[in-house]
Amino acid sequence: ACTAQWRGDVPLVPASAIAKGVRGANVVILANFVNDGRNAMYGPHHCYGPGRVPDVMETTDITAESLRRTIRAIHEEDPSVVVLVLGRYADAKQFYFVNDRTLEQNQAINAAVREKVEIEPNTHFVDLTFPMGLEMFQSLNGGHANCRGDMVMANSVVEAMYQHGVISVGLNLGEEDACLARSDCGALDLACCQRSALCCVDREKKCAPYGPGLQ
Repeated sequence: ACTAQWRGDVPLVPASAIAKGVRGANVVILANFVNDGRNAMYGPHHCYGPGRVPDVMETTDITAESLRRTIRAIHEEDPSVVVLVLGRYADAKQFYFVNDRTLEQNQAINAAVREKVEIEPNTHFVDLTFPMGLEMFQSLNGGHANCRGDMVMANSVVEAMYQHGVISVGLNLGEEDACLARSDCGALDLACCQRSALCCVDREKKCAPYGPGLQ
């Protein structure tokens, strides 16, 4: 953020410091661009200097440039590090649910950022999908994912690490279209259970309901 009020008392960390801090890691996950488009819509417009404020899709050029600088700094220190860029998850409506009105725009932002960053070596984009009409966001900090959303993100990262050879064993995940929104946990096999945003495999290796967490 370009204003102290938005940034708080957290110091700015240069890309070079990030790169040195993660040197020797097998994988680094970057999840820092989620508010770039929102800043253009709602933030203080003086952040962009004189002239026209960019629209939401134009901010993907700013996002990509920032990400590429960080990725290149990381790979300058250690080119073997796999960088995963976590996609921007959907907006919320009525506190808890995916906003269908902005979903297409959100998907377009992710597609544009993917295209711009995957040209970097050893870099992959991680897609995120939240199910529609189900409680996926918290009320305490509006627009942020709840425990279910966090689980979807974690599963997506593990799946990407397996697909790109970072780990040799991944999760047995059912098909997203068939399983992500399922809530009939007792009727699911373990693969579909692990894919569902509303279920989890418990300590007894049975499929159990997974709630949104305390708000």
